[in-house]
Amino acid sequence: MINTIAAILAQQVRQIGVMKTIGARAPQLTGLYLGMVAIFGLLALLIAVPLGAAAAYTLSNFLAQFLNFDVVYEGIPLRALALQVLVGILVPLLAALYPVINGARITIREALSSYGLGKGRFGHGPIDRLLISTQRSAAWLGRPLLISLRNTFRRKGRLVLTMITLTLGGAIFIAVLSVRVSLAKTLDDAVRYNNFDVFIGFDRDYRDETIKQEAASVPGVTVVETWGSASARRQRGAGGESDELRVQAPPADSQMIEPTLLEGRWLVPDDENAAVLTSNVIENEPDIQLGDTIRLKIDGSEGDWVVVGIVQSLQEQATVYVNYPYFARQQGDAGRANFARVLTDTDDPAEHERIATALEAHFKDAGFQVNNIGTRAEQLEGTQYQFGILVVLLLVMTILMALVGGLGLMGTMSINVIERTREIGVMRAIGASNRSVMQIIVVEGVLIGLISWVQAMILGLPLSKLLSDQVGNAFVDAPLSFSFSFAAIALWLVIVLLLATLASFFPARTASRLTVREVLAYE
Repeated sequence: MINTIAAILAQQVRQIGVMKTIGARAPQLTGLYLGMVAIFGLLALLIAVPLGAAAAYTLSNFLAQFLNFDVVYEGIPLRALALQVLVGILVPLLAALYPVINGARITIREALSSYGLGKGRFGHGPIDRLLISTQRSAAWLGRPLLISLRNTFRRKGRLVLTMITLTLGGAIFIAVLSVRVSLAKTLDDAVRYNNFDVFIGFDRDYRDETIKQEAASVPGVTVVETWGSASARRQRGAGGESDELRVQAPPADSQMIEPTLLEGRWLVPDDENAAVLTSNVIENEPDIQLGDTIRLKIDGSEGDWVVVGIVQSLQEQATVYVNYPYFARQQGDAGRANFARVLTDTDDPAEHERIATALEAHFKDAGFQVNNIGTRAEQLEGTQYQFGILVVLLLVMTILMALVGGLGLMGTMSINVIERTREIGVMRAIGASNRSVMQIIVVEGVLIGLISWVQAMILGLPLSKLLSDQVGNAFVDAPLSFSFSFAAIALWLVIVLLLATLASFFPARTASRLTVREVLAYE
């Protein structure tokens, strides 16, 4: 809207001067142009309201299928519609306010004498003086390039507005790709975190040696660990209790879990009533601190446990890890277990599924009651799917910002061409070719793109870390394993140069097609 109004005002400078000559006042001109902006907003709403309703319906159904429930669609809430209308009218008016007021305040003399040759604004600031000295000392750069350098900084306010959109678009693009890399690294950590191929849960306790012997007899199984497992609830001091927690009791020398520690330490063989909590336990029970003693009711039996560590959760049920020997003694199940983890002789997920099927069949044939069985790949697949949806949504947002930045740059270059119409005519009159005129404008756009790329690269690093932490806290209750994407910097450079070239090409082609007679007679 800023670029559109600025372009209209740039084209109508003389008309504003004429209206002021016959008595128009600044408030009248301001009302005139703001009224036009309000009409723009209303026209946009005619498109946005039905399109928004269709998008809301589609997205609701998509999420309903993903979360496995039915949506009863009752139309657009009046509150949402009122908010949309308010934003659709108010935001364009606020955006256009500054250029409209600035344009309406122009004096009659300035409006009628406007000829587009800089208006005496270039050459006073430090950047302008630096460019002038560069022009004197680096004549080898070529006059079109030097003119492009000077033109880039002639309208600094407009340049800043264009830079903000392009820089934010680039920084968010870099941040989103960095989040994608961080998600992949977090999933790699999850593979190490849960170092098993197949898990088996039984509906009651069996002798752990028997479980190991039966599992080891299945072809492809190399290592078997038996764990204790139970459900629990934290008993709060005021008499309430928490939601259900999962208790898992690995052996002290377990090879099949290597958690990402956030605070404290992992379990050691000498631990007795020590407990390590996943981060989503802390999210649900925020009063728990490292070193606290918590009371857990496990299968009807209450006991005190000391929190010695907090580990990252990875889209799993809130879990309390305890040492198997102590847990088994407390539950009266020494030498017995109801859960097992298995390592195989292959890394192929398809083979893991085959072995899981074989294990289930073998245990059932042996008289064991298996209540759940699965593979690590299946567990990770759900997390990858949710992370993938998130990355796609973020990339869509980034693409939209990049498009808005490209349109903003195209608008800026179009306004620059309009304002310099007579200037272009002067250059054409003294021998400038069509190619030279196009080169000046295209190079100016590319320079804007390069400057925004440098700024996006600088802003991208802290923004990447911030976004990565926020996504991690929202999805896995802890910051992601951060990794910065340097490939995103190179990719954004290619994208922004392409955007800048395309955004500058059409205004440049328009300028190069103007004849000397047309531009010198331009009103």
